[in-house]
Amino acid sequence: MKSNLVLGSITILFSVFFLIMTFQIPDSRTTTIIGSSEWPMLILIFMLIMGVLQIIKTVLESKRSVANLDEGTEEEEVLQESQGRVNESLKGSHWYILIAMAVYVALLQFIGFLFATPLLFLFTAWLLGMRKKSHLVLTTVISTVIFVVIFIYVLGIPFPRGTGIFQTFSYWIY
Repeated sequence: MKSNLVLGSITILFSVFFLIMTFQIPDSRTTTIIGSSEWPMLILIFMLIMGVLQIIKTVLESKRSVANLDEGTEEEEVLQESQGRVNESLKGSHWYILIAMAVYVALLQFIGFLFATPLLFLFTAWLLGMRKKSHLVLTTVISTVIFVVIFIYVLGIPFPRGTGIFQTFSYWIY
């Protein structure tokens, strides 16, 4: 609990300090929606919100644990057992994710971002335990759309298009 409060406080201090510093960044003349000073500002505001939420969550959990002290340790045993099962199922998955990232980088030049990224998202989400097909598809589609909107339309950074039919299809999207 104490470490979460410290982490939240450090996050807030860090983000506030650098948020103040971003006001000193001169605006650049870009054709994108977000310029050189707005991008760090958005990230730091997000960090500030996450730090505040971390502290609120920690305080609420500590109040809840004090209230539940009388109920015994049966719930804690069930929680520890379920966490143990999750940790065992993820054992070694970092190697599969590393291999998937290498395959993703290799595929980018051939099939492009629009096709390689959903494959990577599907595989990693499935590997990390997401089993419902509807959740897998929704998460993959929504996150790919978010990446396309942020990087291509907001920041103006193009993604690899691939070759052949993949390139033609990517021209329809961006």
